[in-house]
Amino acid sequence: MRPMTVLHMESTQMSKIGIVVFVISSFVAPASGVTAAGVQEKKIPFPPPIQWKSGNVEISLVGVAWGPADAPEMISKGRAKLPREEPRFFPDRAYALALQFQAKAPGLPGKELYVGSGIVRVGDVSGELEAPMELTPSGFVKFSGSPGTCDVHFAGTNSTEYWDFFPLSRAQREFLFQAFPFSALSQSNSQPIFSFRIILRDNGIDIINASAGSQGECADFTKRFGGTIGPHSKASLELTQKGTVLSGTEQYIPFDKTLWLKGSVDTFGNFVLDEHYPQDHVTGIFKGKFSRGCQAMTGYFSKPDGSRLLPFEFHESEAQR
Repeated sequence: MRPMTVLHMESTQMSKIGIVVFVISSFVAPASGVTAAGVQEKKIPFPPPIQWKSGNVEISLVGVAWGPADAPEMISKGRAKLPREEPRFFPDRAYALALQFQAKAPGLPGKELYVGSGIVRVGDVSGELEAPMELTPSGFVKFSGSPGTCDVHFAGTNSTEYWDFFPLSRAQREFLFQAFPFSALSQSNSQPIFSFRIILRDNGIDIINASAGSQGECADFTKRFGGTIGPHSKASLELTQKGTVLSGTEQYIPFDKTLWLKGSVDTFGNFVLDEHYPQDHVTGIFKGKFSRGCQAMTGYFSKPDGSRLLPFEFHESEAQR
């Protein structure tokens, strides 16, 4: 089945939080899988179309699941920890929508830390907000946190993946989510920093960016970079960004051979570039991050199987600045 492109435009007035959301975006989603228990699930490929920052923490939506809240596939996505209150299922909301997030905190020292993503579901046109919950085999339980919900847990690393759950009725098929500054969630006049919609369909799950003017770290560009791969190799790159797509060429110095680069970049400047020679054969992978303003690229290079890992660092040629 071919994926379906959603093109949608609407204006929604929410009196309580005082905003107007304009939906002018689309996302081509791969087909979802449905399990025997009736759980519909899909993974979102890189680069994720839904991303925002909570303080210095980068949040990306990487998966969605929907189905009976007590289904084993849904329970398995919960967190293995003792609840702080009595869990319970809701008879009038026997289903659940589960959102899988990846969170990264660049430069975070290796210690345990709980923070909030700021994610909420908008319940109606009055702007009623619902915070995410945890799911246990015995039912739903609230997260801790004041103000806000501490749903992001770093356990000695600077990256983590987790699921947030929202109980709902089986009849609900469309949902609006917003991310608020974590410290501002207790203020009725606080403004969201990101909005997105999820629509459940018989043949898949549509995920729609509902934030007007969302933009990445850099505008579209064509630039030349020069730098090093590991301690001995020098290379120059000519790279073009158009939206989330990266393409270009690479030359190792002093060799005269041209290699081709193809990849993608997300709104935080994280990128993956495949090195090709000839054009239909992958010879290496660059995975890293652009600096602010996209004047530098740093990260790690490897062979396609992940071997021969080396650091790389490229800087924009001064003649272009």
